Amino acid sequence: MSELPGTYGAFEGNDGTGKSTQVRLLGEYLSELGHEVVIIEEPGSDDPDKSTPVANELRRIIKDGRLERAGEINLALFSAARRELWQQKIAPGLSRGAYVLAARNYISTLAYQGDGEGVSADDILRMTALFTHPRYMSPDYMAILDLSSETERAKRIAGRGELEVADTFESRDGAFQQRVNAAYHRIALERNIPLIDCIDPAGHRKTPDEIQAEIRQLLGV
Repeated sequence: MSELPGTYGAFEGNDGTGKSTQVRLLGEYLSELGHEVVIIEEPGSDDPDKSTPVANELRRIIKDGRLERAGEINLALFSAARRELWQQKIAPGLSRGAYVLAARNYISTLAYQGDGEGVSADDILRMTALFTHPRYMSPDYMAILDLSSETERAKRIAGRGELEVADTFESRDGAFQQRVNAAYHRIALERNIPLIDCIDPAGHRKTPDEIQAEIRQLLGV
């Protein structure tokens, strides 16, 4: 897409795998090389520079575990936030030739709403295509962060502190988390997306810098 000459990278994985940290580290590295970097967090962010007011309001609804709803409604909410971020943040950044780095994109919806909540993958892809753009659907590079230890993942989430309102997805039971993790493994295999385990073969947690080094090597940046 010649009208969007920038580079779009998306980083995926279950909650607690460190996506935002890795996006930040990669952004700092690319900035040091002299590139413009735009960082996005889907479906919104506590940092206003990484989102928009509309996306953040949608995120507030999405994360509110008190609001029971069907997976199809979550698909609609995520798609609306995605449309907002594409139009207001991602596409403008790419049009300027920037590196746009996103913590999550529609692969999350395939894992969470697809395998996790039972929504048809075809419906997810159709909705995403309708609300975004072919460039969004095919990032220039991707990586999926994986935490093979569920105990470690739960510990990381707990370390964020107690929330006033239970998170819609972080609070789901172990069976749901297992479906999401399995989905990410399958998607990585089917789509040839690098899968980076945050635990080393000896069972020790890798440092953020160790994971970042793997990401740079895999992505060739």
